[in-house]
Amino acid sequence: MVDWYQRVLHFKIVQMHSEDYQYCNLENESGIQIGIAAASQMGVVPEDRRKNTVLLQVAVADVPGFFEYLSNENVQIGFGPSFERKGEYWYGELRDLEGNAIWVVDENCP
Repeated sequence: MVDWYQRVLHFKIVQMHSEDYQYCNLENESGIQIGIAAASQMGVVPEDRRKNTVLLQVAVADVPGFFEYLSNENVQIGFGPSFERKGEYWYGELRDLEGNAIWVVDENCP
């Protein structure tokens, strides 16, 4: 998974912990940091993803352009890019290799 986040979303490894479990801190050029770990090593069994309580959301300057890039990288798209006329912003959803949803919005999204 770390390789996917590096290659597709351009995160760089900031810190790696691999003594008794593997945990990796990643950061992108905008300073956004995330941590990822194998759910099984952390004692989590995601049996039904519809019950997930957290949704990862990232902001990009050009949502339609980003989704074009994702399509060229064969990334699974949940939906979008879509335009919300009422709020005047672009948004959509991509899925990582394990099907985790990541919402993508532009800087106009509230």
